[in-house]
Amino acid sequence: MKLGLRTKIIGTLVIAMIISTAISAIAARQTIATDLNRLAAEQVTSGSTGFAGYWDAKRDAVKLLVTQAAIDDAVRRGTGAHDGAKLSETLAGIAHQSGLSFLTVADANGTVIARANGGRPGGKLTSPFVARALDGETVSTAAVLQHDELAAEQLLPQIESTTSGKQGVDQGLAVISATPISDQNERTIGVAYGGIVMNHYYDVVDEATHALGGKTAVFFEGEVVSSSIPGPDGPRLVDEPVAPALGSVSQTWTGLDSEGGREYIARIQPVLDDRNRVVAEQWFGVPLATFTEIQSHTLLSLLLWGVVGILIGLAIGIPVVERLSRQLIARSGQLRASAQELSVVIVGSEVSGDHVAQTRAAVEREGELLARAAADAAAPTAAALAEATALNAEILGDVIVIDTLASEMAARTAHAVTRVNELNEVAAGLDQLVTGSA
Repeated sequence: MKLGLRTKIIGTLVIAMIISTAISAIAARQTIATDLNRLAAEQVTSGSTGFAGYWDAKRDAVKLLVTQAAIDDAVRRGTGAHDGAKLSETLAGIAHQSGLSFLTVADANGTVIARANGGRPGGKLTSPFVARALDGETVSTAAVLQHDELAAEQLLPQIESTTSGKQGVDQGLAVISATPISDQNERTIGVAYGGIVMNHYYDVVDEATHALGGKTAVFFEGEVVSSSIPGPDGPRLVDEPVAPALGSVSQTWTGLDSEGGREYIARIQPVLDDRNRVVAEQWFGVPLATFTEIQSHTLLSLLLWGVVGILIGLAIGIPVVERLSRQLIARSGQLRASAQELSVVIVGSEVSGDHVAQTRAAVEREGELLARAAADAAAPTAAALAEATALNAEILGDVIVIDTLASEMAARTAHAVTRVNELNEVAAGLDQLVTGSA
């Protein structure tokens, strides 16, 4: 089936616009994906840095709170007097107001005088941070608290899983500070040791999430111990194992991670203690859907506008094509009409003009002359013979001219027929070009 010029032009326009839109969509998709990946990496890096800042701020706050407790007059008097009962009340008030998970005071030998949580006094603090504080150093760091220490501070209920009911927890993650307590003579008489246990503690992750966007979490011992990540069965993902490769990150890692049934572009960086040992991991992530939705929405908008552009292009192009087609069809009609007129023109019209009339007149005169000669019984006169001879010569000349003109007319007629056929072929070609049919 042959296609007409109208169909070909419109089809070419449509195909060209579709190809252009498709190429634009593909190029836009690649560009958007690249830009969004770069934006995601920048956002995740920025958010992770911000989360680390909130973590450090909490560590500094713990240091400040414990240091203030160490210089509190009531704490210094209670430490010097070994007044455990009164000191316990003071520590409990300080811990409650400041939000510390535990606050303990020990004497110069590391023996516990009082605990804010009401634990039994008399035991010895074996933490290396306490020993360093007794040597005059103020320590502020992330630390791993062992089972015995957690039990003594009555913190085991906090670190035990509240979602899976897991028992027998051996360790907990905390931000701690230990600072020496001095008397009026600046002699070290004891140590203030306190901190915040991060297991099931959500202030840091919630504050960071609120300020930075994205989601935050703390990994410890291969589990999520605190997070703002929505869980599959609850508002918060906690006490769930993490991928083995992400549970012991010794250097910053960025990539795709699945948490709580959702995909995230995440950044994980290690939490170090004051001796640069990895004790936990900080996790910051932005839902991948945030970027895929932007990409999908942009591409959909591009395709929709591409369709609108195609429709507008066709609305403009089709009338132009129709007008050109009508003009070509009109020209084709004119060619056909001209060919028809040419086919009926009498070529060499001069044959039927003066020469034919003159020849006919000469023949008539010669007939009259012969009639008079026949009526005259006597022999024809010389004048009559001369006139007859002249008429014969004239008739012969006209016959020769007519024959010549007839030959020329035949040649012109053949040429005219050829031109008519050519015009008809051109007209048919135009019709076929425009309409697609002969």
